[in-house]
This record gives sequence, structure tokens and C-alpha cells, in this order.
Amino acid sequence: MVRIGIVGLTGCSGCQCEILNCEEALSKILQRAELAFFPLAKDDHTVPELDLALVEGSVSTELDEEKVKEVRKKSKVVVAVGSCACYGGVQAQRNDEASLKEMLETVYGGEKLFLKVFKPRPVSEVVRVDYELPGCPLDKRQFIYTVASLLNGVKPFFPKIPVCHECKLSETECLTLKGIPCQGPVSFAGCGAPCTASGIGCQGCRGNCDFPNFDEMVKLLTERGLKRSDALKFLKVFRGKTFNTEKLGSYADGKGA
Repeated sequence: MVRIGIVGLTGCSGCQCEILNCEEALSKILQRAELAFFPLAKDDHTVPELDLALVEGSVSTELDEEKVKEVRKKSKVVVAVGSCACYGGVQAQRNDEASLKEMLETVYGGEKLFLKVFKPRPVSEVVRVDYELPGCPLDKRQFIYTVASLLNGVKPFFPKIPVCHECKLSETECLTLKGIPCQGPVSFAGCGAPCTASGIGCQGCRGNCDFPNFDEMVKLLTERGLKRSDALKFLKVFRGKTFNTEKLGSYADGKGA
């Protein structure tokens, strides 16, 4: 029987809870697999040999780093689940703006910490990752599809189309045209676009679609009332360490609109 492990690093555990919300589908998966490691539900932190490891959270402490290296060593397949594991998460959005020392002093003052911490990193910066399931939280349907595919020996495939594609399919009115800040044109679809359907602009929690045009995205946001600096901060929130200001061309260095 396939042995599955669900591993939590630094994060809110929201993606682990979302996995539990799969309920009926999860019970069917467990007819063909054993949940061999899940510290959130069972107080056992000894990592066993695993066929499939689902890792949530960013690598932010020495303990995180040690744990994920052990998980990689003992697992045949490792899947990063959620934006923290895939991109570093919200907590990584200012990694390029300050040193770790400055960050710690701002948050904790001079208080001595009881563990060694790092700037938040995605799992892929520490170990090899076989698949990534981004989102805040991850999308339940993609989780079920991925696990079911792997159980059947099929490689899961995720076309990195923009969220705008899903808005078109669901006939959701374009929020950008209404003047609402939205990252749909540069963000990876697959969530079903629930935010835009609710009248809230896409926040980019799933990272980039293929060939994102950040120059035009920043231009769109500034044309609709955002300052350039605010537009850049808006785009950085969920992209964490994957956000490269060089991709923003003239807008990143202050020469744009």
C-alpha cells in the first residue's frame, strides 16, 4: 500500500486543514493508501519511509531545514503544497528589502530567540521538489487530482494559463475594466477564480502564469489609480522569493509611469 505523509513547516497549517476538508475524496484515497505520517493529527514526529510526501509551509528555521531534508531523503515523491511551500509565502515578500537582522530587530527587538531562523524560503530552495500545488490555501480539486494521478501512475499536468481564462469561462465581469486592482492577467489559474467571482481582485496567491507581462500589469494598475510603489508591493505579496524586480523593467527602477 502507498504510504503518504503530510508535513508541516512554518505556516498557518491552512493547507493541511484544506486537505482534511476533502472528506469524501480523502476517504476514497485512503482505501488505496496509508496515511503514515501526519503530526498535525497524531503526535508522532518520527519521519518514516514514504512513497508520497506533501509538504506545507516555508523553510524559515533550522528545524524546518532539517525536517524537510529528512523527508526528502525518506520519500520517493515530494509535493510542495500551498504558496508558502512553493514560493516562500506572504512572509517572504520583503526578503529583498532588509537583512534578517533588521527583520528580527523590527519584530522582536533585542529579545533572544530560542531557535535559529532564516529568511523564509520555498521548499525547492532546500531540496528537490517533484511537483508544486500553489494557492492560499491549495485548491482541493488539484490536490485530489494530483494524488489520484500519482496513485494511478500518471504524471499530473497543470497548464499555467492566466486567471483571466477562468473568468472568461465562468462569465465573470472583468474587474480590471471596473477599476478594481486585480492580478489575474499575470497569475497562474487553476483555482476556479473564486475571488474575482466575489468581486475581489485576484491577489496572485498561485504565483505566475506562463510569460507574465509585468510591465503592462504595473502600467494597468497605475493607470487605474495605484502609485507605482503600491503596484509593486501588491504584486509582491504572494510571489515571495520568485518575484524578480528585473522582470519589471523600467517600472522597478523608477523610470516607468
